[in-house]
Amino acid sequence: MKLLILGSNGQVGHCLAEQAESKGIDFSATNSSQLDITDFQKVRQTVESVNPTIVINATAYTNVEKAEDEPEKAFEVNSDSVGNLARICSQKNIPLIHISTDYVFDGTKEGYYQETDTVNPINAYGRSKLAGETAVAENTDRYVILRTSWVFGRHGKNFVKTMLNLFRSRDELTVINDQIGGPTFAGDIASAILKIAEVLDSTPDFSEWGIFNFSGKEDVSWYEFAKSIYESSRKEQLITKDVSIRPIPASMFKTKAARPQNSKLDLSRIRSVFNISASDWKSEIDNNIEYYLQ
Repeated sequence: MKLLILGSNGQVGHCLAEQAESKGIDFSATNSSQLDITDFQKVRQTVESVNPTIVINATAYTNVEKAEDEPEKAFEVNSDSVGNLARICSQKNIPLIHISTDYVFDGTKEGYYQETDTVNPINAYGRSKLAGETAVAENTDRYVILRTSWVFGRHGKNFVKTMLNLFRSRDELTVINDQIGGPTFAGDIASAILKIAEVLDSTPDFSEWGIFNFSGKEDVSWYEFAKSIYESSRKEQLITKDVSIRPIPASMFKTKAARPQNSKLDLSRIRSVFNISASDWKSEIDNNIEYYLQ
């Protein structure tokens, strides 16, 4: 197995490169400064030069707020470039693993979203990611799309690091309590992707192509997630002062981009096909919170 990892400077891509190296997997990784994912010819040249057995696309335009102002850029990165990559993979008969998001859903469903549920993104970022999913499916038959949610990791910007910085600088803050989802540790996403890659590589007649949900459990609100981060930071004495955290509805927190109220993902399919369990975000926060305040 030889992997080509695109987007190694992102939260998940960074973990993919780290874990591939620690496992002794043959891989090549590129970051955004080394390869512009929107440069079709350079992407083709990279794939041809590396000659991988599996391509993993961890690139993405992820600024949800900014996407409202520059949707063309979001679509260029999250859809157009992904379609080009899928076309290259198809021509060379290389399986493609691509990361997507819970934001393809509108969040109005009660209960857990399955992979087959109706998609209806409510912001530009979600629309661009859904277009990317469509571009993959239209340009190659051998693909795995991993829909995930509320990603956080030790590398890069994320909710955990934002909360820790706020705990240090403020005595009180408000956090939304009526949007529910599964926080997902980037390292667990990387582990899941590498396990999927190993299955694809060792199963020539693999036929369960398509979309898979992967997220953390238990599902919580942003407020509950923030409380867990605070409790762990106090336990480890990273934060030594009292901070009041108050719950508020999303309607009181003005943003350009609407967010789904329900982002709970059903993980039955990924468990059945790949024997992959949910990301244990609580253990990551409880055991490794110090890595997020550096």
